[in-house]
Amino acid sequence: MRMKFHLRTEIAEMSKIIGAAIAITVMVVAILAWSKFAVVNPHAAAATNAAAAGGGPFISPFETMIKLGKDLPFEDWRPAN
Repeated sequence: MRMKFHLRTEIAEMSKIIGAAIAITVMVVAILAWSKFAVVNPHAAAATNAAAAGGGPFISPFETMIKLGKDLPFEDWRPAN
């Protein structure tokens, strides 16, 4: 009887260890896959920065609220910068 109980606890311990090993393996594989496929292209970042520095047309909150058909009280206005 004692041997069976001892065997069950060993199996339970082994199951925990195997489960932890599988969880760690899944996390490592997910991190490696993410790092391989989620690469930021430096050309895209440079193009985004250049477009932001270009100073495109500024849309004021007043114009936005007019397009939405709502009023923007003067107290809610913030400076553009």
